[in-house]
Amino acid sequence: LKTLFGSAGVGGELNAEMAALLEEARMLIVCACHLLTDECEGETPAIPESVIHACQAGGSPHHEACTASIFGFINVLKSIAEDQALKATVHPEDPRLSPLLAKTLLWFFNRWGAAYVFPSFEEYRDDFGGILATWSKPESSQPMISFFTTLCLIYFCHWPQEKEVVLESTSLLLALGKKGPSVRDLLVADASFEKIVALHSVCAYLRHNVCQSEISAAMARIGGGLSMDMVKGYQRLPYNDRAKVLTGLIVCCSDMTNEKGTTMLNSCLQSIETPFFTVMQALVKKEARSQNIDVQESACLSILLYSGVVLASEMSDPERIPYFLSPSMPHLSGLMIYYAEDLTICESLLKLFRDYAERYLPMLTRDQCIILFSASTSLLKSYSEHHCKSRAIVKTSNSVEDFEEEQSYNDVLCAIQLLIQLGTKDFIDLCNTSKGVDSNQITDVIFFGLQQILPLMTQGLLRFPKLCTHYFTLVGFMVETYPKNLCSLPLELFDSLLDSLLFGMSHSDSLVSKSSLHGLAGLAQEHLKTHSLSNHLSAKPNIIENCTRRLLLEVIFQPIIWDRVEPAGMALLPLAAIDVHKFVEVINAVSQQYGQKQKRLHCAFEELIKPDILANVSKEGREGRVVRVQFKNDFDAFVRNVQAFLVMR
Repeated sequence: LKTLFGSAGVGGELNAEMAALLEEARMLIVCACHLLTDECEGETPAIPESVIHACQAGGSPHHEACTASIFGFINVLKSIAEDQALKATVHPEDPRLSPLLAKTLLWFFNRWGAAYVFPSFEEYRDDFGGILATWSKPESSQPMISFFTTLCLIYFCHWPQEKEVVLESTSLLLALGKKGPSVRDLLVADASFEKIVALHSVCAYLRHNVCQSEISAAMARIGGGLSMDMVKGYQRLPYNDRAKVLTGLIVCCSDMTNEKGTTMLNSCLQSIETPFFTVMQALVKKEARSQNIDVQESACLSILLYSGVVLASEMSDPERIPYFLSPSMPHLSGLMIYYAEDLTICESLLKLFRDYAERYLPMLTRDQCIILFSASTSLLKSYSEHHCKSRAIVKTSNSVEDFEEEQSYNDVLCAIQLLIQLGTKDFIDLCNTSKGVDSNQITDVIFFGLQQILPLMTQGLLRFPKLCTHYFTLVGFMVETYPKNLCSLPLELFDSLLDSLLFGMSHSDSLVSKSSLHGLAGLAQEHLKTHSLSNHLSAKPNIIENCTRRLLLEVIFQPIIWDRVEPAGMALLPLAAIDVHKFVEVINAVSQQYGQKQKRLHCAFEELIKPDILANVSKEGREGRVVRVQFKNDFDAFVRNVQAFLVMR
């Protein structure tokens, strides 16, 4: 490999032997990585016990040789990665240099470094010698940290368009930053890391099409000992990747006790805040046209960089992020006024607000909650005016087209997820103070958002699994928490809600069907208690009968009933109690469809529906614990009986 990399720049093509050598080396690295590390997804990275045992005195007679072999192997990989990276700085286009091999090496160092460099001794038992002690001190870890950051720096500047390489580089930075204060101190003290921070500060708001004079001006402001080639290379990073680098830098610089780290963190954040406010001020004062391609590109870059800040929730003392973001939230929401017709920008803004609410809701102060609530209201209003009125739903015929079509409705999904986050109990409890915004006001914005989305949620859109699941999660929460508000929706919107519930109750996903049945039961129970559906029933008298008939024919009398027996029964009971006479009429009409089995069906209903139970439900508006248990047992028996002679042959 060293010979191959050494020949880079002399011309010629990559032949079959060279390609085979690169692939064999890559596969050996993959095997070694699986041998030396565990995946540890979602867990604290740790050295496998078998490796610790093999390198421990008393664990193996060859423990010293085993430790030395691992140490030597890591040095070999460092040498290979370094040789290729250095050649990439001079001949980045040479076919002998392999981005795939670079990606594999970075992947190895990511998994290996997270476990072996400054290992957390709390995760291990007694003996901290052997392989645990090899990279456990600053003097032994600093060269590794420096090597990692230098590798990332080179790839950011010289292979910025190699997506997989950049992605693994940012993942490596983030993994190191999450290791703890000891590693973060070493990172902040490293010269290569300092250059990455300086590069971000210079290039944060440099568009891909800026002229060299703008680059020179930015370099003069920031300094940092950067060369023009490095800055131009880093500037070519895709905006999404710049945001990911920013996330890693924030986590790495997040120790409040480290003054240098705090200075770097402030520099990273200021480099995105100041230019963003400048752009917004120009738009507000009409000094810049929103449709100007450069202004539009700057707006997209702003949103992505702020998203990178939001995703740094694993930093030390993450409550600093809301303090930084809160002043910018109204301005970010204000971007929707200028770019509401641009679905890409709309989706990016909705994602930003969703991620912010999801990650930081528990730590927001009352004032920060009010800012988020107000900004979200403005955002959803502007979004709904342009994208929720008359949007066509295109039906496709195969799974690939279905996936692509579902991706085109990611904005709807993000809006639903944002509403779910805004409606969480923590948010309402936190905001419900005499000096702040109360829960009714928050409920209003959630219902406003739901009203905008309801017309879209036809059967064509509900066939997309992710959209369907999140929509019914939102509706289930709203019916359970605020049934009266749902019952008071305008008739057209209430019809849309009811149609979606009736569609969902026979859905193949049991979670969707149960949410729909619980929603149907909640609406019926609310009407029993408050007669909240009276206005709708005066306009459409057959609403309850239609729900009852479809519940019987599409769920209870179908083979799908078995994974939703209890919610189906608890939906049927309040529907029957609303008007017993009309319920009997529905039973008679349904029974006629089954010819000779009509009499048996009547008998089964007579055993199920007891007058005293219906009277109790009608009077109280709910079934109560005793009645619930009794009716549940009766309904189980009813379903088994009816399925036996209607469905089974």
